Amino acid sequence: MSNGDFYIDREQTQVKHIILENYLKRFAIIVGSRWDTITYVDCFSGPWKVKSEKFEDSSFAIALEQLRKARDIHKKQTGKTLKLRCFFLEKTPSAYAKLKQFADRQDDVKIETKNKKLENAIQDILNFVQDGGPKSFPFIFIDPTGWSGFALETITPLLKLNPGEVLITFMTEHIRRFIEWQQEQNQESFIKLFGSGEFKDELKGLDEKDREDAIVTAYSQCVKRVGAFGYTSSAIVLHPKKNRTHFHLIYATRGRKGVEVFKEAEKKAMSEMEKARDEAQKREREERTGQTEIRLFSDPVTQDPSEYFRSLRERYVSRARAAVLALLQTKKQLAYDEAWSSAMTFPLTWESDLKDWIREWKQDGRLETTDMKEKQRVPQLGEGNCLIWKESRTSSSNEQSD
Repeated sequence: MSNGDFYIDREQTQVKHIILENYLKRFAIIVGSRWDTITYVDCFSGPWKVKSEKFEDSSFAIALEQLRKARDIHKKQTGKTLKLRCFFLEKTPSAYAKLKQFADRQDDVKIETKNKKLENAIQDILNFVQDGGPKSFPFIFIDPTGWSGFALETITPLLKLNPGEVLITFMTEHIRRFIEWQQEQNQESFIKLFGSGEFKDELKGLDEKDREDAIVTAYSQCVKRVGAFGYTSSAIVLHPKKNRTHFHLIYATRGRKGVEVFKEAEKKAMSEMEKARDEAQKREREERTGQTEIRLFSDPVTQDPSEYFRSLRERYVSRARAAVLALLQTKKQLAYDEAWSSAMTFPLTWESDLKDWIREWKQDGRLETTDMKEKQRVPQLGEGNCLIWKESRTSSSNEQSD
C-alpha cells in the first residue's frame, strides 16, 4: 500500500500532514542553530483512522520522522547531536494503547505519554517542557477532532511558553455550522473556545464565507494576544469532495523566519491538496455512475487548481492587497517587513504576490522603495527596505478602483 492509499477518504488529513512534515524538518534545522533540544508536544495524538501498521499516516510518526531527518542534517553540518524530546497525549484508552505501543518501540528519542484529557494534563506538559532545560525549544501541536477540549483558558499556559510555537487545527466547518445555535451548552463551549463571546458581534449580517473568515481571524487574534506572539498565519484545508473549507491550520510564532517556512509548507501542500481532491471527486463520480473514468498519459491528475481554489486564492490575495494598501495609505512610510507581515496573515497569499503589487504600484508612480542596496531591484526581508506611498490626485483615483 502506497502512502497515498493510506489517505483515501481522509485526504484532508494528508494535506495537514504534508504541511506538518514540510514545516517540521526545516523548523528543526533552524531551531537547532540556536537551541540544543527540541521538545515536541502533540496534545491530541490519536491515532485515528490510521491504515498503516507502522502508523506512517499518523501525525506523531510523521513528526518523529521529520525531526530525526533534521537531527541527521544538523549532525552532518555541525558535528553536534540535536536532542529530541516528545510528549504524546491521548484521552481515549483504545487509541492510547496503540500510541503507547508505538512510543515504547522508539529508543533514540525521549518520549513521555499520558492517557489524559488535555485540561487535566497541562501541568504534565509544562513539567516536561521545563525538564528539557533552558536550551530547549517547545513546539505545541493542538490537533483536536472537534472544537471542545482546548478552551482558550486551558491552553493559555502552553501559548505563553517562550520560546515556543504553536500549530492548531481549527475545525472551521463544524464551528461555522454550529456557532449560532442557541443551545446553552453549545454557546458555552464556543465562549470557552474563544475566551469570551465578544467575537459573535462581528458575525452579524455576514454571509457564510465572510462569517468563516471573521471566525478564523477572531480566533487567530485571541491566540496571538494571549501568547504574545509576533506573528500568526493560517492555511485552509478544503473538503476533499465538496467546495468548502474543512478546517484551518492556525500557526503562531515569535519569529519571522517561522512564518516564511510555514508559508512555503502551505504553498507546497496546496498543489498536493488539489491533486488529492481531483482524485477523490473522480472516485465519487465513478461510484455514483458505475463507470470508470480513463485518463490518458496526456491527461494526468490535474496540474491546474480547480475553479473553486482559484476563486479562493483571488479572494485572499485581494484582501491581503487591500490590507497592505490601507497600511501604506495610513502610514505613508512602511517597512517592507511590516507589509510582508500583514500580507502573510492571509491564507493562499505568498511573498511573490506582495512583490507583484509593489512592482505594479512602482510602475504606476504610486510607490517608491528606499534603503535598497546597489543592484537590488525588489525589497527583501530583514534588509531595512522601506515603502513610500506617494499621494496625488491620480494615485487616489486609481486606488479607489483597485
